[in-house]
Amino acid sequence: MSEQVTLTRKNGTRFTLTLLQHERADAPAILIQPAMGVQAGYYSLLAEALHAAGCHVGVSELRGHEAAEDAKRPGWDYDFSYHDMLHEDWPLAVQAMQARFPASKFYLLGHSLGGQISNLYASTQPAKLDGLIIIAACSVYWKLWGFPFLLYSQVAGQIGRLLGYFPGKHFRFAGREARGVMRDWARQARTGRFMLGQPRVDYEPKLAEVTLPVLAISLQGDFFAPRHTMDALIGKMSKAALTRIHLDPKGLGFEKINHFRWVRQPALVMPEVTKWMRRLEVNIHQEGTSGDSAPFGSFNVE
Repeated sequence: MSEQVTLTRKNGTRFTLTLLQHERADAPAILIQPAMGVQAGYYSLLAEALHAAGCHVGVSELRGHEAAEDAKRPGWDYDFSYHDMLHEDWPLAVQAMQARFPASKFYLLGHSLGGQISNLYASTQPAKLDGLIIIAACSVYWKLWGFPFLLYSQVAGQIGRLLGYFPGKHFRFAGREARGVMRDWARQARTGRFMLGQPRVDYEPKLAEVTLPVLAISLQGDFFAPRHTMDALIGKMSKAALTRIHLDPKGLGFEKINHFRWVRQPALVMPEVTKWMRRLEVNIHQEGTSGDSAPFGSFNVE
């Protein structure tokens, strides 16, 4: 059975942390952070697979994509940025998980945007973590993608400024996104650097000092996070104890896998996650779902 914890931000908006508790109090705890535009319920099968493997698991809602009907959506009257999620949402979720499972080693699992911000969190709060798992995340620096992407990324940032939010559905990228998030995303695309907040803070030197164990998994055929773009993102943490895995889903017998669908077939990544945790001498066993069990909540890729 899952448990839901409601967390409240300084501005009064709320988000939910969904928890799956393992029977062992000292089981490792893993907090899943979603991709841009994706609701937390989409990660139910991945959470269940991690729980079956012997973990406490939490899934945090991404700001602006909460499942509640009265949740506030990005617009002229509601804006936020990478900086806000990094320095408020991530700490609230981490604190709640660690308070709930104080005997556990603690890991962040970030997907796409969730991976980017989890890397940044590790650079600012390394003592809070025992390791990072980054799956299907990337650097969006335009030189990794080509000049047309530079134009696309900067137009996306400007559309957010003009409309008050970025209407991702119309561009087949993300969902309804805050203009501040898109401004930070576009800056990273333009400069290759994570420079956030006002005044600007350059996180690149902090990332270069991360020494935590990191498992980074990319997927063959992932249009939104090709192998070389994951390498560029993870390469920012040059001192990390890195385990780098690139999987070929078709070669492993998994069909129709893309940047998002791997989440609904967690058996693709679970062997690598369990092997990595065993190497860290974490007590975990290799079980999990193939993607057919019932989700613990609603889900949606917007």
